[in-house]
Amino acid sequence: MPVYAVKAVKHDGTEETARIEAADEAAAVAAAAASGLTPFEVSLAAARPVARTRARDRKLATRMARELSVLTAAGLSVEPALAALTRHAADRRMKAAATRLLDDVRGGAALSEAFSARPDLFPPPFPEIAEAGEAGGALGRALGELADSREEMEAVSASIRGSLIYPAFLLVFTGLSLTALIVFILPPFERLFIDMGSPVPPLAATVFAIAGGLTTYGPVFLAVEVLAVVALRAGLARPNVRLAIERWLITTPVIRLVIRMRVAAQFCRVLALLLRNGLSAAPALRLAARAAGNTWAVHRLTEALAEVRAGRGFADRIEASDVLPMLAAELLSVGEEVGDLAPAAERLARFYETRVQNDARRAAQLIGPLVIILAGLVIGAVIVSILLALVSVSAVGF
Repeated sequence: MPVYAVKAVKHDGTEETARIEAADEAAAVAAAAASGLTPFEVSLAAARPVARTRARDRKLATRMARELSVLTAAGLSVEPALAALTRHAADRRMKAAATRLLDDVRGGAALSEAFSARPDLFPPPFPEIAEAGEAGGALGRALGELADSREEMEAVSASIRGSLIYPAFLLVFTGLSLTALIVFILPPFERLFIDMGSPVPPLAATVFAIAGGLTTYGPVFLAVEVLAVVALRAGLARPNVRLAIERWLITTPVIRLVIRMRVAAQFCRVLALLLRNGLSAAPALRLAARAAGNTWAVHRLTEALAEVRAGRGFADRIEASDVLPMLAAELLSVGEEVGDLAPAAERLARFYETRVQNDARRAAQLIGPLVIILAGLVIGAVIVSILLALVSVSAVGF
């Protein structure tokens, strides 16, 4: 169903804009009036941008969820738990975040509302999980499951990064070694042949020409690369550019399978978490789609779920979105039909997380030897060309 922005007047006379999911404008107005508001304007709401958080902010939010879960599960209410964090948190950033949450709670807001006010630090499903825990009287358990889920996702990401560190280091070291060879080793040999006036063999001449070009235009290449990185970072800050890039990544034949498995793992992990904490299938699927991690995947899944709510087949629409593997769409459909959606999503999340980790390890095992072989071939060609040139000079002199 579409989401409407309803401008309304509250009991205290202040204005508020509420986002309400409804079949039409009349239903949105009725829902606002039922909640005690006096609506005076309604329109289709603009789509909310997908929340983007930095790695250190994600870790901070997970730590706060974990510590709040421990404190509230021990019997403290939200306000004393946040007050304890503001007093005893060793991390300055955690203390500042807890202080802001505490101010909101003391102002009458629930923890879920305080989370909603800071989507840059507490993106979905933080507010929804907190709201479910508050409604069920099990906030500590809900926050603990949220922390567990996020820690598992972070562990998967850390494992993937760890698998790729060695190949990345090898690539950088190889590049630096080749640069040193071209800049410091080859020029003296080239000047030696020039001073001797001897003909240079074709292989050595080719190597010297490549080295000369790289030495001359190297700063230009470096400047272009830096500008390209800066332009890419600036472009990724623009939603349309990010959408286009992530659409290209998820549809590129070589890498789309890995990206789709990563999206499926994150989607299913969040979906299982939401369902376990009491959300019904429709809002849980919508929120899990927003947490898919890829802007194009979020866009396509949101469209597919809107069609499902309009009566279209679940498996067909998810498969037609072309962002999840076919197995995921089929198993989620079966899970929804038999009322086993949460366990099905949990099994799929673990399955795809394991697949992505194993693929990353295999890629690392393959890239390392390939880089070594390539570096050996390049360095060997340079050395052989120099030796052949020296042998030809010795032969001429003899």
